[in-house]
Amino acid sequence: MVPKISALLVGYNKKGVMSTKYTPVTVGQMECGRKMANEKKVGRAPFQLALDDGRFARFLDSIKVDHLCTYFAAITPPPGARIHMVRVRVKQDREWQEAVNAAGPNTPDHYNVRKVADLYTPIGTGEAEENLVLLNYQSGGGSWGRALAWAESLGLKNTNPREVFAVGEKYPILHKTLALNPMYVVATTECSFVSSCQACCVWWDGARRDACLRWIGDFIVSADVWFAFRK
Repeated sequence: MVPKISALLVGYNKKGVMSTKYTPVTVGQMECGRKMANEKKVGRAPFQLALDDGRFARFLDSIKVDHLCTYFAAITPPPGARIHMVRVRVKQDREWQEAVNAAGPNTPDHYNVRKVADLYTPIGTGEAEENLVLLNYQSGGGSWGRALAWAESLGLKNTNPREVFAVGEKYPILHKTLALNPMYVVATTECSFVSSCQACCVWWDGARRDACLRWIGDFIVSADVWFAFRK
């Protein structure tokens, strides 16, 4: 009898918040997979073919998606709010203007978002996949402070602009998917520009999509804002 492999290995931290921290697959788990393949009469040649042609990799991707969907389904939004999950590939050291243009192809040259590259220096190199939680106070009553406090209580982390710019690039019709037009997705790492607290965002309005820099106060009691966090 092949030992049962748990489909979802989820733990909880000391605060009782669900954790999806990566832990490596064990040799024992791989041995279970080998025994299962042999019991199903999947021989060495077809097993190797599945490795070579990408079917095994796609299977692993499906497991990862199921894991994340289960994790995010367990997140409870604040009263009057809703959440939406997106997955993006982010290049943290991407040149700033290139990232702005990809996020908002209609962004004018004079917008302040183009002037804050030195305030958001790259936090890493290369490209990585990120899973983001978008929080929207659809009934109003939200604010920058309330959104950040909610995320902190769940162990979620603030996003940087390049992560939100990647949302704009990958999901050009997100406003249609979410049935909210116009709308903003806001990176939750603020900066100080012209002596005020501001944040970068991507704005959808019909066929137009801009990258912007806006005052934190603009996001108070606004039903068209989605605050972005990552796990």
